Amino acid sequence: MNQRNLFSLMVACALGVMQAGCTPGGPGSTRTLVEGGNTPPMPPLSPLEAHVDPAALEAAASAAQDGGADALLVVRNGHVIFERYWHRTSFVTYIDAGAWQGVIDDLLAGALAEDRKPLPDAVTPDSTAIARAAGVPYETYLSRRLWRPLGAFNAELAPGLRVVQGDWIRIGEVLANDGVYMGEEIVRPGWARRVLARHTARDEPSQLVSAKDLYRLPGAHGGEMWVVPSLRLVILRTGEEENAGNPGSNAKIAELVLRGVTDRPGSPAGGEGMTDPAMLVPAH
Repeated sequence: MNQRNLFSLMVACALGVMQAGCTPGGPGSTRTLVEGGNTPPMPPLSPLEAHVDPAALEAAASAAQDGGADALLVVRNGHVIFERYWHRTSFVTYIDAGAWQGVIDDLLAGALAEDRKPLPDAVTPDSTAIARAAGVPYETYLSRRLWRPLGAFNAELAPGLRVVQGDWIRIGEVLANDGVYMGEEIVRPGWARRVLARHTARDEPSQLVSAKDLYRLPGAHGGEMWVVPSLRLVILRTGEEENAGNPGSNAKIAELVLRGVTDRPGSPAGGEGMTDPAMLVPAH
């Protein structure tokens, strides 16, 4: 079975489970379907074609695995250049949105502004405020203005948002590409930067990477997404909190991937445009 057929089979199984009402959420829980476009994600591209050192991605995967991650996905210039899964998860494994719910709601606030139904400045975007402004149920507006245009797989409200873990790279691409996904404008120019500024972690920037616009967006249960608009780069890590025996493993992920980008100013590349492998060992 080739990779495309295998992916289609996994998607069909995931959608079948959701339609049967057996998605994770616990028996008796109240769940509301959020209809998506249910299309494959961005097309794949080899790391070398994306100007990223494959050794850097493998080193980042080692750091993610050591930290107890479930998945690591990397997107550059609208292409999936790396994906790795652990603990019997896959692209279509459902996870809680956690803090990323706020990112979704801020994007929907941008959609409301375009629809001439803006939220008042003093109102924090949430499902209640968005539904009231849109004049339709929250899940309807989320489906119409974000989930179907992105081609994302069906999600659910149970009562918080639960999403196929791989679909977060679509959100990351919108943020990295100034509101555009696969050539379609999702929110107006400039709005994505506003969302990034509102939700990025307020910690000290790493001194090991030279990306002035590196945004770190913490999610649920140890999940993190890093977005670098200047490089059209998205790094997604899902899974439980990092292992106590490997402190700082999450931070290493972004550092290692960024070191491997060979077409940015100041990248530590050698004469052949590849990073010194000694720089990519997570323990160094």
